[in-house]
Amino acid sequence: MADKAEQIRKVAERLFASHRYHEVTLDDVCRKAGVGKGTVYRYFKDKEDLFWQVIASGQDELTASVEAVAEEQTDPGMGLREAIVRIAEFFRERHNLFRLVWSEQLRDSRRRSTLQKRWGVRDEKVIAVVAGFIAKGIKDGNYQTALEPAAAARLLLGMVRTALRHRNIMPEGVCPTESVIDLFEKGLLARPEARKKTARQAT
Repeated sequence: MADKAEQIRKVAERLFASHRYHEVTLDDVCRKAGVGKGTVYRYFKDKEDLFWQVIASGQDELTASVEAVAEEQTDPGMGLREAIVRIAEFFRERHNLFRLVWSEQLRDSRRRSTLQKRWGVRDEKVIAVVAGFIAKGIKDGNYQTALEPAAAARLLLGMVRTALRHRNIMPEGVCPTESVIDLFEKGLLARPEARKKTARQAT
C-alpha cells in the first residue's frame, strides 16, 4: 500500500515541477500514475495535501540520509564531506523536487512564505548535522572561522545549491560538489598541518 502512495507522489512531483500548480489536476496524476481517483483519495485528502506531502517526503528522505552520516562518521572532516556529497546526490537525483520548491517560490507569492517555513523546519535538521561537524572540527583545532558553525553550514549549503544550479559553467570533468567542498575546507582549515591531515583522509 505504501508503494502505491509513493508511486503517486513521484508522478505528482514530476507534474508539479513541470507545470504551474493550478495547471495540474488530480485527473492528470491518476492518468500518469495509472490509478483511479479513489486510490488517490485513500492516501491524500486533495491536491493541496498531495502537493505538501510530495515536499515533506522529499525533505524526510534528505534529513534521514544526512542524519545517518552523523551516526556513522565521527571524524569531522570526513563527516562534513560525506554529508555534503549526500545532499548533492539528493538534489541531483530528486531534481524535480528541487525545481518544484524553487519554481513555486517564484511563481506564487502566496505559497512562498509557507514553502519557506515548511522547508525551513526540516532544513534546520540538515544544517544542524553539517554545523555539528564544523563545530567538532573547530573544537579539535582543525578548523577556524569567524562564523558560528550554523552560519558556516548555511553558507556551505548555499554554495552547493548554487553550484548545482549552475553546473554548466564548470569545466568539463570538474565535479561541482567536490569543487565547493575543497574551496570551503581550504577556507576553514586552521593551519598547514590540518591541511595535510584532511588531504590524507580524503585519499
